[in-house]
Amino acid sequence: MYGTPVPGYHAPDEITGIAAEIMAVLLDASAAVPSDGMATPLEAHLADHRQWAGEHPAPPAAMRRALAFWTRLHGVLSLELAGHFDGMGIDPAQLFAAEVDEVLAL
Repeated sequence: MYGTPVPGYHAPDEITGIAAEIMAVLLDASAAVPSDGMATPLEAHLADHRQWAGEHPAPPAAMRRALAFWTRLHGVLSLELAGHFDGMGIDPAQLFAAEVDEVLAL
């Protein structure tokens, strides 16, 4: 699921549809957060690269927040699923909760 993409493979519409629904929720939540109006270089880039957001009207600042949320939490979950936290003596659930709190503070 989170491995290297297979050349020529396209996930079934039912799977990509679910992923699009999840991203729409993240974009909605991110768009509800007021922006300071100062565009970052990433936001300028995202303004021209919207295809991943589908038809969602989220402004670039909301797109940046949604991507930050998704990539950070995806990373923590991927590392946990792959067993990279085994033997470290930490509680992955606490790490995940801390990441959620930190991303929400963006």
